[in-house]
Amino acid sequence: MKILMICEFYDAHLEYQENLLAKYYTRQGHDVTIITSTIRSIQDYYHDRDRGKGARTEEQTPDARIIRLPFEWNVLHRIKVFSSIAPIIDEVQPQLLYFHDIIPNILEGVRYVKRHPECAMIMDYHADISNSGANWASRKILHGVVRKYFLDRARPWLKKIYPIVPAGADFLEEYYGVQRSEMELLPLGTDQEFARQVLGSDARQRVRSALGIPDDALTIFTGGKLTPLKRTEDLLMAVNELNDSAIHVIVAGTGDPVLADYLAHIDRLSVARANIHRVGWQDRAGVYDHMAAADLAIFPASQSVMWQQSLGMGLPLIVGEQTALQRGVQSVGYLNRHDNLIILDPARPFAGQIQGHIERLAADRSELAKMSAGARRTASELLDYAAICETTLQHCR
Repeated sequence: MKILMICEFYDAHLEYQENLLAKYYTRQGHDVTIITSTIRSIQDYYHDRDRGKGARTEEQTPDARIIRLPFEWNVLHRIKVFSSIAPIIDEVQPQLLYFHDIIPNILEGVRYVKRHPECAMIMDYHADISNSGANWASRKILHGVVRKYFLDRARPWLKKIYPIVPAGADFLEEYYGVQRSEMELLPLGTDQEFARQVLGSDARQRVRSALGIPDDALTIFTGGKLTPLKRTEDLLMAVNELNDSAIHVIVAGTGDPVLADYLAHIDRLSVARANIHRVGWQDRAGVYDHMAAADLAIFPASQSVMWQQSLGMGLPLIVGEQTALQRGVQSVGYLNRHDNLIILDPARPFAGQIQGHIERLAADRSELAKMSAGARRTASELLDYAAICETTLQHCR
């Protein structure tokens, strides 16, 4: 089967949804092409430092043919329009046309499936109230008028719309008028094949040895973009208060230099502590290796794919689904299938709660082991990309 995916950013070295879908589609014998932007740096993409005006290029990875197109329009990093993708769609002749999020080029997909009804068209959706709709203009104009215009014209031709979190379905229903029957949850998954390889390697011993972490130390993983939204400081304050040399923290990630004051605060909480290990931004293999060295993952706020990756590596999770800096609740209960996740109470200070949970789990390793087994079961049942791919392919049968 020929599959054509369209997304705003793609980097073969990262573990994003598009990468893993392409990998597992290819494993199943499908032919994958990805249309994406000319932007190659995830930091440039996040901070809109590259407007995506480069020349068209093509490359071949083990999993997909990558076609990079310039943006004809990039309006305030909110509305991006590729130069026409219709010739590529006609050339590829896909049986599955997969749009990642609402982009104006989806109307070119509509025109194709009108002419080729044998082609199934689907779309996933990554926004929810916690990361989008920051103000009235965003909710009512960007989402309620501009993006809705394009989605309304695509909806009759979409076989399914896939929000990646339950809150995304709420957002689509409230601001786009999408019916629940049009949607199905498609969670961000984990590369279970790669996780098994890392867990079967010497990564745990190698990383602990390099960082000076004893074999019996309770080790916590956290990471991602270091921003106030993630509340990493609450974890570091909890560990500082515990003042226990048998409890270690691995922090994988960096922050934007414009957040100098915040990053200085993180430095003050961690630099002088021998049991807090700042390992910087990690590539895909580095993230998994450092997770292998941990016993527990704690993310005080702001969902990222690292939550799912942690579960795939058998790490129990302690997370916050709402803070004063967040809009709305992120509703992470769907990841807690087998008592593998602890959700922090938003009405109480996070640092104190985290401290208490760490103390309890450090003293009761049997409970930690039960949560770890639950994490592995949850990942197997919900987050395996082999099954996720099958969900998206059901409309092509």
